[in-house]
Amino acid sequence: MAFVFITGPMKSGKSLELIARVVPFEYADKKILFVNPKKNVRESNVTSRLGIDASSQVVSSLQEVGDDFDVIGVDEIHMFEEEDAKEIEKWVKKGKDVFISGLDLDYQGHMIQTTLKVLELRPDTIVVKNAVCEVCHTYDARFTQLLAEGKEITEGIPPVNPDDGTFQYEARCRGCFVKK
Repeated sequence: MAFVFITGPMKSGKSLELIARVVPFEYADKKILFVNPKKNVRESNVTSRLGIDASSQVVSSLQEVGDDFDVIGVDEIHMFEEEDAKEIEKWVKKGKDVFISGLDLDYQGHMIQTTLKVLELRPDTIVVKNAVCEVCHTYDARFTQLLAEGKEITEGIPPVNPDDGTFQYEARCRGCFVKK
């Protein structure tokens, strides 16, 4: 049994890593399932920015998933509610292989509460991804900067916002990330 959490900023390859870790179980005759939140309006499948995707079940809550699988890959965990971590815990206790991916920090640089709840479950492996900073172009981006019309937003909106075109998201390093 594996319990793996893949995290990092936008554009760091989290979904690609999730797909790469879950799909090989198909060759071991395991029943796999990918899950995506309804709040993810960018796509309905688990999709990497490289164009690699996996069909997924789209749900509002992880309580809708059930347990008819051997291996599960949950993408965009930060878009689920904190109480959904209880479902993850149930799957782990049942011996399921569980792979989770999502943002760790919000646009203000604070830990997202759903992510915190997953981390409190003590995953066996935590994969922390970096991205290329979209300002200085170093491979050290650990933050997601939220922008509207090219200007950094540092307060006044909810911690998690769907990638629906309202805002722009940039991966930023510590030096280029703008905080309140």
